[in-house]
Amino acid sequence: MQTSHTMWAYLWDLVDDGLEETVEFCKGEMGLDAISVATAYHTFQQLRPGRPGAKLLTAGEAAVYFRPQPELYVDTCIRPHVAPLVGEGNPMGELANICQKNDLGLISWTVCLHNSYLAGKYPDCAQQTAYGDSLGWVLCPGVDDVRAYIIALCRDLAENYGVERLELEMCNFGGYGHAHHHVKDGVDLGGVGRYLFGLSFSAGCMDKARGWGIDAEGLRNWVREQLDPVFSSGEPLTGEIEEVVAGNAELAAFQEMREELVTSLIGEIKGATGVEVSFLLMGDRWGARIRPERMAGEADLVELLAYSRDPEAIAERVKGVLKDIDDPEQLVLGLQAYYPCANSADDLRANVECGLELGVRQFSYYNYGIAPNPCLEWIGNCIKNSKIK
Repeated sequence: MQTSHTMWAYLWDLVDDGLEETVEFCKGEMGLDAISVATAYHTFQQLRPGRPGAKLLTAGEAAVYFRPQPELYVDTCIRPHVAPLVGEGNPMGELANICQKNDLGLISWTVCLHNSYLAGKYPDCAQQTAYGDSLGWVLCPGVDDVRAYIIALCRDLAENYGVERLELEMCNFGGYGHAHHHVKDGVDLGGVGRYLFGLSFSAGCMDKARGWGIDAEGLRNWVREQLDPVFSSGEPLTGEIEEVVAGNAELAAFQEMREELVTSLIGEIKGATGVEVSFLLMGDRWGARIRPERMAGEADLVELLAYSRDPEAIAERVKGVLKDIDDPEQLVLGLQAYYPCANSADDLRANVECGLELGVRQFSYYNYGIAPNPCLEWIGNCIKNSKIK
């Protein structure tokens, strides 16, 4: 398999630099095979080194960066929140046409459930703790309206924007500690406590648990019983998560159900869209309900973000994932192409060659609008280097 190189990019950066000019630069000068453009994204504050004048761009609301087709969302109560960038036009549609004209692949980088705006607007669709708290920053994949929304979103992009791949980020459960707001807490929950407090007992998860034969109310009460002493004493729960799960049949079944909810959602997206699906491995089995071997069975590709300056550290992470998937060509290796993970062209090349030696043939570089201009040259040189291409 020939190597393939893509780069993550934000639509606003491409618009500001000129869609035609940017696509020609990415294809002609850098030699990229595709660009992966954020079509649905969370809140951010971005430092933009290449911009004249003001350097910071902030978005206070998660949004989609394309014009949705309303008819596709009739099966869900959730409606897409469209970014002001879209305005009265449709720059994503323009970009799709320009990419096609220049033979540059277009990938939809889709942040699925990390969405504090929608979690706030549709609180019944957010993850909820055993105490009834909304986690606030993440939609719950156990809620049918959420699943229908994500499937509709992906269909919209596949049918109306000609994307060749859906790159799914955060298409899984989240947990406690990653929030829209600055988290303030003074309790050491411990690994087990953090796991239990991050479990979602939304109405959707409760209904599905009952369908699995799980005593959902009993399990929720048990979780509270474990956590109440932690909150009252400040002393963390001890032990290992795996042992705690194995020691409670209801919790073990609940864990299995939640892993299945994530895996099946990927399969449903793939079935509904008919395009290549790639799943970003962000999180682990316990916090995010991600099992790489199961993801590899549903998605066409899985992606590993190996942001490090140390090729040996990258190699260890790649080897860890390859224990769970059969084919290294099914893995996309994500690399950060700037400080602190790449301080020179040699640093970046060493990281790419590390992946090549382990059989990886697909690489994605982060990020067009964040990297200083010399770093974009490093990426281009890597792609054109005979040892790589």
